[in-house]
Amino acid sequence: MLRVLRHAQLRMASTISTVRLNTGAEMPMLGLGTFAGTRKTRVTPVGVVGKAVEDAIEKHGYRLLDCAQNYLNEDEIGDAVKNVLKRGSVKRSDLFITSKLNNPYHHREHVLPALKKTLLDLDTPYVDLYLMHWPVAFAYVPFDPAVRGFPMSYEPDDCSNVDLATQPWVGGPRATHPKVDMTVSIRETWEAMEALVQTGLVRAIGVANFTVPLLHDLLTYAKIVPAVNQIETHPFGQQAGMNQFCRAQGIVHQAYSPLGYGEFKKNTERTVLTDPTIKGIASRVGRSPAQVVLRWHLQRGVSAIPKTINDKEMKENAALHDFSLTDADMHAIEALDQNYHYLRPRDWFGLPLWDGNLG
Repeated sequence: MLRVLRHAQLRMASTISTVRLNTGAEMPMLGLGTFAGTRKTRVTPVGVVGKAVEDAIEKHGYRLLDCAQNYLNEDEIGDAVKNVLKRGSVKRSDLFITSKLNNPYHHREHVLPALKKTLLDLDTPYVDLYLMHWPVAFAYVPFDPAVRGFPMSYEPDDCSNVDLATQPWVGGPRATHPKVDMTVSIRETWEAMEALVQTGLVRAIGVANFTVPLLHDLLTYAKIVPAVNQIETHPFGQQAGMNQFCRAQGIVHQAYSPLGYGEFKKNTERTVLTDPTIKGIASRVGRSPAQVVLRWHLQRGVSAIPKTINDKEMKENAALHDFSLTDADMHAIEALDQNYHYLRPRDWFGLPLWDGNLG
């Protein structure tokens, strides 16, 4: 059962609080995001994310690592975790590792092979949480299941090495985008993910980027209730309705882009951390704007996975539990909500998964 977290109820693992999932497992409320860009946009050199993972675990007490096959760096993260385990800093059971099913592998027969590839890359016998990354299937993109990592020619978002013109849905009356597979349902994918739990290769399953109507529909047939829904959430896009729905259903609301910036933010867009309200609260409590925003997430029961490779930021982001925000602070931040999204799937694959302020 999900416990609504208040400051006095935060349970400590190192310096980071945890929440009990509907499986009974404890998940850290704060984790390290590991997205470093796509093949086309990545500017972080190989090895930097791995070093950040080692530092986050050993220097700053992080235990939750948010990974995804789509990020194309799970082998790098797996090597980093292996280094930490070899040094005896932590045991595998001390860590909570999340990964995500990539869009090209939504058909029932592709779900288990995709997971096994993730386990190979992360060099781990299981993941603690496996999410459906998007409620959208892409054309199948082949990969070598026996080789760790992916070649530079592999780009799942572009469906590399796939002739999209030959796909059966292309040109049909319901086609939305050539790479969006119209022959597989969310139900088929979820049922295949439910079967993974029985294998012991995943400890919990969940979803990401689901809206309330999609989540409501899934709950009408799911044998296993998702443990987590990971969605873009920050003071400019607070997902208040989703937060309420998830609490009612025993699902943890987890925020990606919790500080309102990331690889997809345009330079012309306003920034959460420079907002006068956020900066004013930060000045009053003697904390950074990022710490104020992350503390706001925790006090509303939202798990957060900020991505950073900066050591100072990692340390600050984890130091959230010796201060709290007042009700007035929480209401002031609540007033910043604009239903704003920095991520725009309509631009990527033609589906407006969410309405609202898209800049």
